[in-house]
Amino acid sequence: MTEMLEVFFCNVGDGDAILLTEHLPGGQKYNVLVDAGRPCLEPADGSLRKEAVYYLLKRNIQHLDLMILTHLHIDHIGGMSRIIKNIRTDRICVLTVPPQNSLPIMPSFRSTEKRVNGLLQLLNLFRELIAEAESQGCRVETAVPGTVSLTDRLSMTTYLPDQELVVRQKKVFDALYLHKDTNYRECYRVAEDRNLSSLMNRFSYAGRNILLTGDRYASDWESIPIPACDIVKLPHHGDPKSMTESLIRKLAPQYAVISCQNDPAARKDRPNAEIVSMMQKYVPHILCTENKSLPTLKASTHNGILFRIKTDGTISCNLV
Repeated sequence: MTEMLEVFFCNVGDGDAILLTEHLPGGQKYNVLVDAGRPCLEPADGSLRKEAVYYLLKRNIQHLDLMILTHLHIDHIGGMSRIIKNIRTDRICVLTVPPQNSLPIMPSFRSTEKRVNGLLQLLNLFRELIAEAESQGCRVETAVPGTVSLTDRLSMTTYLPDQELVVRQKKVFDALYLHKDTNYRECYRVAEDRNLSSLMNRFSYAGRNILLTGDRYASDWESIPIPACDIVKLPHHGDPKSMTESLIRKLAPQYAVISCQNDPAARKDRPNAEIVSMMQKYVPHILCTENKSLPTLKASTHNGILFRIKTDGTISCNLV
């Protein structure tokens, strides 16, 4: 295949899984997966969504050079186990790693509060996933800010969350893993702030830039000096917190991608009609992996959204 970068936004329903594949000379590939979707997706009439592992196997991905998990929510890390069992993975990058002597976290027997109990469940799952990855020879590392060259043409810039949030989160997570006393209010606070703790990554290839935002609300990073991009993934599935007018004007992308599903759960406004309408003033192409009908956007469902960037910087986009 011709040398190029492919960026494939998998339709994993209400979740994220983005595969970047650089086709190198001699038929070699460099593969990066950002997030892994949910562990299981129920079939639904009118929906083509599938677990992330099936997309990778369908695209003949036998090896991942790098997997990035942006933050600890089930729709971003849940599919990791099936992926690493089926596809050799060299490196996994996360915000924080459980301490080496971590223990299973006991659930609360006094509280019925969903947010804190959900956090404890996710931390146990994350601990198991990291142990499983390491047992298969995968190197797990914490993210560092700045720009690195992944290949001769492909580079990645990582933007970390607010440092105070990172420190506070790690302190609570480590205390829970080590069975130390933890303050309930702090547990609730870090559980609530998981979206804000998302890693953000900007990939650059042939003069083009792809910004992947995890679920980090726009108001939290609109003051960060991030350069303009060609493709942006809206955080948090295009909900009302996903973008601001000043930020989208600054980013000035040609394409905006929203990962969502066409039968959203109750109380989840994804994508938000007002956000879509606002963005249409500034973004030529707004694409959803799957969405309900909106006043200014037709209902649609696909297996995914595929971008190809050639070495001369030409971008093409196909719904597949």
